[in-house]
Amino acid sequence: MAIITYSSSVDDEANALEVWPPMSKTMSIAGDQKRPYITELVLQRDLDRRRKASVHVIEAATQGYATPKVQRALLLHGLRQPYELTNAHAIPTTVTDNEMIVRVLSIGLNPVDWKSVLWVRHPALPYVAGRDFAGMIVKYSSSISGLREGDIVLCASTDYRDMRKAAFQEYAVALEHNVCKLPEHVSVAQGAAIGVAYVAAALALGVCLGLRLPRLGAAKDLDLREEVWTLPPESIPADVRAECLQTREEDQRPHPGQYLVIWGGSSTSALFISQLARLAGLKVILVVDVAKHGARLSTMGWNFLVDSQDANRAVEVIRGITGGRLRFAIDTVGPKTASCLARCLMHDSLTPGHLVALAALPKEPSADGVVYHSVPMKLFHEVPGVGRALMAWLQQALAASAIELPEVTCVKGGLSFVNGALDQMRRGEVSGRRIVVSL
Repeated sequence: MAIITYSSSVDDEANALEVWPPMSKTMSIAGDQKRPYITELVLQRDLDRRRKASVHVIEAATQGYATPKVQRALLLHGLRQPYELTNAHAIPTTVTDNEMIVRVLSIGLNPVDWKSVLWVRHPALPYVAGRDFAGMIVKYSSSISGLREGDIVLCASTDYRDMRKAAFQEYAVALEHNVCKLPEHVSVAQGAAIGVAYVAAALALGVCLGLRLPRLGAAKDLDLREEVWTLPPESIPADVRAECLQTREEDQRPHPGQYLVIWGGSSTSALFISQLARLAGLKVILVVDVAKHGARLSTMGWNFLVDSQDANRAVEVIRGITGGRLRFAIDTVGPKTASCLARCLMHDSLTPGHLVALAALPKEPSADGVVYHSVPMKLFHEVPGVGRALMAWLQQALAASAIELPEVTCVKGGLSFVNGALDQMRRGEVSGRRIVVSL
């Protein structure tokens, strides 16, 4: 599927939209001259072109590159207001040896970036938002992690209280255990679309459900649940400790051949959940709008697609496929669909069903024999061992091309284009792909 690109003027290719992964043909469309000019764009992109464009920065970084004093950033001054671009925001500084400064090259937009503007109380105003970015390390003094200045990395910034680590700025602070070095065949734009969705998927499966992520190459299986259980309890954030230490029993984990149902199967998090689960040997059922996403998902090899348009019928179909013995389910949409998934689970006090909610748990209490889970995102940035293990597994998966990456629509033109892209997401015009803004 080709996505047509546009720019605001003939010469302003920097503002064009492009699709990733690339296609191998050239497209052009003649349009009304009163409308935005539609450029001719060769959709086959050479990854080296992006990296060569920043060669001078890499060389400067390896020679002791000094960051400027101020930068451009997007600031939120209050709820229900657009982000405001400033050209004089202070460059964040590192505090500890395990922190680095990354020059942001691409920003991945998440639903929370527009939802939080409407109703979330922020730690301080003006606020700098943004959870996903990819860029170049320009300041880092430690050699323990193997990372160095000049490396191109992705970062999942889950610590929303620390605005130094936010994505909507030209330079951001990152923790060494929250970044993953990108292999040469993964573009910066692709890297910016991975982080938070992958982390949420891995924690939901690995900690909440106890699924062991399969070994890649010479590495052993990644057992996040066991990793957490070996920690001193006081090192686990208090508000997620109960979730992390619910059970250690082997029969409470999913095993190869068992079913996992994902409601909201077209989301980026669902893309990673489904792939990790299938790599571990689970049989995955995706609940989606089949008319909208069925063709794309079927080409990816998913055999169990259940239409979400009639929720009661979807519950019946899931029960039929699983023989009423479903034990593991993940919802990515909201409380209503999470409630539907809870109805699909078997109710058994000895072998309970487990429901993980990425968005919100059902409003009604869990029934006997059903356990509700919320994803402990804090583990990623507050427990270095967990963050490091997740990024190491991801780096191996990317290097081996073991997981398929989300389709990306890249908005060129910088921070000033973020508000418009978020408006598209708010209006429901973006589904089954990620918008990435290139700086």
